[in-house]
Amino acid sequence: MTTPRPTLIDAAGGLPATSVGEADSWWFGARLHHEEKVFWVKIHAMEMNGACTSTVALLQEPDGRTSDKHTVEGVDGVTLSADALDVRTSLLTVQGDLDELEISGATDAASIRLTLRRDDDPVLHSGGAGVFPFFGGRTGQYALSGLTTSGTITVDGVTHEVGGRTWFDRQWVSGATEAPRFTWLGLDVGAGRRLSVWDTAGDGSAWLTELRADGAHLITDARRTDRNGQWALTVPALDASLDITHRALFSAPGVYTGACQVTGTLAGEEITGHGFTDVIGY
Repeated sequence: MTTPRPTLIDAAGGLPATSVGEADSWWFGARLHHEEKVFWVKIHAMEMNGACTSTVALLQEPDGRTSDKHTVEGVDGVTLSADALDVRTSLLTVQGDLDELEISGATDAASIRLTLRRDDDPVLHSGGAGVFPFFGGRTGQYALSGLTTSGTITVDGVTHEVGGRTWFDRQWVSGATEAPRFTWLGLDVGAGRRLSVWDTAGDGSAWLTELRADGAHLITDARRTDRNGQWALTVPALDASLDITHRALFSAPGVYTGACQVTGTLAGEEITGHGFTDVIGY
């Protein structure tokens, strides 16, 4: 099915903190560059059950150096505005609107300050409507999946002017009766095509939302297969066979975030791309 509209959520109105629910999440994954260096960044804030979890992580290539920081704070010690997008914790700041966002964060070794511009890129509404069943409850999820990004990354006192793209994923959960266990992929496969892939069964069966450059959505089945710790993703409706390699950007008990490189074929054409994965609960 294709569905550019209708949706069940208001993306602009959904940016601030929600008033009800078990989880409220603002997730950013960026691939940035400075000359020959590539920087993969994760900045994530999540409020759940009266606590706010913050994560800032950095992976540098080609040397593979990593730096990350992770903390949990009571909601009384952070800012989570319900009136406008304003999230501030001891590690990070997220502010702005649907067209431009300012995000920053720090680890012990690095500081990150980025400006993200939408540039009329369409919103990716997961499932086409932006709401779908989620472990006995439901979730709202949408993405600004191709934000033009500029800013600075300072590592050990050396500041790099960077540019590239950021995937911003906004999600909230209500009514869940089971602990989430899933593998999620957000993939940029070129020509304005982006894939949000959910594997919640744990057996490799998945479904995805494809966003096209004109804003059209395709929702269809996929199959994720393990290949010596890396993955193959097949999507019959897209005539797609993708090989996905990933390197750890951040990991903690029950949480893994990877930086992904993508090669393969899509609609009969060879493609290269990149993206991110979150593996939760395993």
